[in-house]
Amino acid sequence: MGSAYTAVKDPARTRFVYRDQLWQGADLAGLGVASFGHINGVHMQNYDTWETYSAAIDGGNIPLNRAYRPTDEERLIRELVLQLKKGSIRPKYFSAKYGVNILERFGDQFRSLAAEGYLTEKSDEVVSISRQALLRVDVLLPRFFLPQHREIRYT
Repeated sequence: MGSAYTAVKDPARTRFVYRDQLWQGADLAGLGVASFGHINGVHMQNYDTWETYSAAIDGGNIPLNRAYRPTDEERLIRELVLQLKKGSIRPKYFSAKYGVNILERFGDQFRSLAAEGYLTEKSDEVVSISRQALLRVDVLLPRFFLPQHREIRYT
């Protein structure tokens, strides 16, 4: 299964390096108006209008609007929700990288997805969501966010 946002004709021959690497914590420099980047564990976003972005460039400055260094828990959650957008996650990946059993840590969230019919498998090996869940994934994922992040709208 792939993301609702990234489809390829032949998955055996084509990879989405952006999705597959960035969604596992790799660095990416954001280039362009309102672009997001992630470098050395810091999330950044450039200015979100052409006027402010180009004025910074013309002035010899980096067009950075804001930056944030997430906590370990926020990095875990970020990777979890991004990888769920691909349709499945591997609990052992999170255990090895973060030392967290996500089946226990996010038990309530997984139970709610199952109760709503969106979970197709939940085991120590894989957690998979249904095609219907993948089509609604951005609405379903905030249940995994920390409470203070659930109502934030990003531009």
